[in-house]
Amino acid sequence: MRCQFRLSQEDEEGLSAMGLKWESVIEGTTKWLIFPEYPIPDGYNHRTVEAALEIPSAYPDVQIDMVFFYPALALTNEKPITALSLRPIDGKQYQQWSRHRNDGEWRPGFDNVCMHLLMVENWLKKELMK
Repeated sequence: MRCQFRLSQEDEEGLSAMGLKWESVIEGTTKWLIFPEYPIPDGYNHRTVEAALEIPSAYPDVQIDMVFFYPALALTNEKPITALSLRPIDGKQYQQWSRHRNDGEWRPGFDNVCMHLLMVENWLKKELMK
């Protein structure tokens, strides 16, 4: 696993507690946190994928936004997933999920990588209910 930048001790301990393998990658000036075996709930075309989070340079004072999946996800019921685009990351075409917090919802000192991953889980579950 690559470790091209370090996370805070809190983030690393939280990810360990969640049982997630991860690696940190820097492409140009962009930092990526990649989860090579991210679990996906039933109802999608894959059970695990790579998930990526872009880690802003001012993190944790500024929010993490969106999530990126490789390979692309689709619902098994064939309903469309909206607000998607493609983004090259680490030599692969990831599916960008444009999902965002409302203004002021990021709480520096409280929100972190693990809190963002809880939002990602909610986004995945919400798509299943459409």
